[in-house]
Amino acid sequence: MTKSEVRKQIKALIPAEDIRKAESQRICRLIMQSEEYKKAPLLLLYMAMDDEVDLKILNDDALNRRKLVGLPRIMAQSGLMDFYYATAQTQLQAEASYGIKEPEAKAENLIKPETLPDGTLIIVPGRAFTKEGCRLGRGKGFYDRWLSKIPADKKNRVHLAGVCFSQQIVESIPCDEHDIKMNKVFY
Repeated sequence: MTKSEVRKQIKALIPAEDIRKAESQRICRLIMQSEEYKKAPLLLLYMAMDDEVDLKILNDDALNRRKLVGLPRIMAQSGLMDFYYATAQTQLQAEASYGIKEPEAKAENLIKPETLPDGTLIIVPGRAFTKEGCRLGRGKGFYDRWLSKIPADKKNRVHLAGVCFSQQIVESIPCDEHDIKMNKVFY
């Protein structure tokens, strides 16, 4: 099966809104109970699209625990994505291309892959995952490009965690060289 066929098949399996909400809460609690979350000085999260696991509870908990939180901002013209520090007071704006709420692109809040503190937990959405951590995104490569910038000496000191609904777990995914594997998948 091709990547686009898997994406199409998974899209049809995404649960209804009420189930997504309940499952999002359960998955957030699962993440909050993990050692990776408890020890993480910095969490790189995302603001969910309608068909993704909503991390609002996780975001709020992290900020209440005074953890550092980063959120992505997509530059659709360049095909790149950056993360910016966010606080409870950060004003989020809807990005035109995808309708995702994003932090303002302030240079002083930019999070550089080479400066990630040890133990950083990066929560990555995806269209589908295997239990072993292979990930299929939406096909734009935003996360793969950003994650590939993490220096080799840091890769073993940060945690990459995929997050999805159980319906998005598959036996296998076509993987390319540039596809980055997750250390763990929460579902």
